[in-house]
Amino acid sequence: MSKKLAAQALDALMSSNNTNSKISKSSTSSGAVSKKKSSSGKTAKKQNKNSLPVTKTGLKKIKHEIRYGHSVRRQQEEAEAKINPLEKLKSAQEEEQEIVERNINYYRVTNRVSKKELELRKKIKDLRAKAMGQEVRKAVAEQDESDGEDD
Repeated sequence: MSKKLAAQALDALMSSNNTNSKISKSSTSSGAVSKKKSSSGKTAKKQNKNSLPVTKTGLKKIKHEIRYGHSVRRQQEEAEAKINPLEKLKSAQEEEQEIVERNINYYRVTNRVSKKELELRKKIKDLRAKAMGQEVRKAVAEQDESDGEDD
C-alpha cells in the first residue's frame, strides 16, 4: 500500500512540474513550443529525477532500520551511558511515584461508596457493636459468678 502511495505522490509531483513548464512555454510561439517540449521535457524529467530522492532504496533503508535499528540502539545506549546513575535512579523513582499517585487518584474516583453501601455498613457496625456488647455482658457476668465461687 505504501509503495502505491509513494508512486502516486511521485507521479503527482512529476505531472505538476510538467504542467508548470508547459504553462510558461505557452506564451511563446506554437512552433517553438513544439520543439522545446521534446528537448526541454526530457531535461526537465532528468532534473526532477535527480532532485527527488530514490524511493525504492529509501524505503529499503527505512525498513531495514525499523527491523534491525542498530544505529538507533547504539545512539540510545551511548546517551544512556553518559547519564549519571544517580540521576537515572532519581528519575525512575519519580516516575514510579507519579504512577502510584495516578493509581491512587483513579481508585479514589472509581471506588466511591454509594449511599446504600454506607447505610449497610452502618447497620453491620451497629449489629456488631450490639453483639459485642452482649458478649461483653456475658463475659462480665461469668467473671462475677466465678469471683463469687472462688471466695
